[in-house]
Amino acid sequence: MNLVFLATGTGIAPVKAMLEDLSQREEQPRSITVYWGGRVPSDLYWNPQQAEAAHRFVPVLSRATDDWAGVRGHVQDALLRDGFDASSTAVYACGSEAMIHSARAQLLSAGLPERRFHSDAFVSSAPV
Repeated sequence: MNLVFLATGTGIAPVKAMLEDLSQREEQPRSITVYWGGRVPSDLYWNPQQAEAAHRFVPVLSRATDDWAGVRGHVQDALLRDGFDASSTAVYACGSEAMIHSARAQLLSAGLPERRFHSDAFVSSAPV
């Protein structure tokens, strides 16, 4: 099974924990890819070299400046552009509610079975 993580903003925190756990396991997924999205480069505060378990790390910026040489857009769009095998991939999405809803809709439309889409939306609480 291939494993794909989609994270935006602080949604990378639970992904980091899962990567740490995966690095300790004897049985490994066939591949692990992490797409981490932010608006601008300073939003990407984590050093991807710490992702020992990740086979591939893809930083994605939605409001990249002209000097950004990396991937532009949204994490779910980057995954779809790269392509994935819907029959052998599980996706865990963590971050904004908008990203979760968009990713779910797009990936299920692309053939990902619902049972292989897992998510944890970070939502703002109501003002007190």
